[in-house]
Amino acid sequence: MEARLSDPRLSSVYADDAPLAELGTAELLVVASLRLWALPFKYPRESHPDWRAGFCAAGIEDEGAPAFDILFRIVLQSAKRPLDVRCPCCAQLGKDEAWLLQLASLLQRERLEEAAAVLAEWLPPAALRMAMLPAKSFADALSAGRLRIPLRHASAAARASYADRGLALVQ
Repeated sequence: MEARLSDPRLSSVYADDAPLAELGTAELLVVASLRLWALPFKYPRESHPDWRAGFCAAGIEDEGAPAFDILFRIVLQSAKRPLDVRCPCCAQLGKDEAWLLQLASLLQRERLEEAAAVLAEWLPPAALRMAMLPAKSFADALSAGRLRIPLRHASAAARASYADRGLALVQ
């Protein structure tokens, strides 16, 4: 499970700064939850909405919320670099938000080695091993709530970055 993102089998499947308007419901839930979860750490003196609200609305709060929280507490304590997590009002997808979506999608499909490569971008090996279980539990909770993160393809992400949507469809 020491695969790295330099592994040719793994590349980002979301275009840089992809518009959130192009994401599905499950993807938006994950991104919004991460952004809300991160707010108290970015702005500790302010009050913030409860990040668990989306999990409650989706009916996955009992399994999904604790796993998500544990995963990101491990990431918060052990990250090799600051993650690109945007503010809730940003209309574009951050690079690490995109990697989280890809991580969940891979785990929902039991593609553990590729998922470990995503986590390896964020975490050293010991933290990666600790993070795999809550990451998998989070992805499984999404699946149980019928919230499947689509398995996107890098070529589709490149086409989605074209300014003309019609042109993207014929490429």
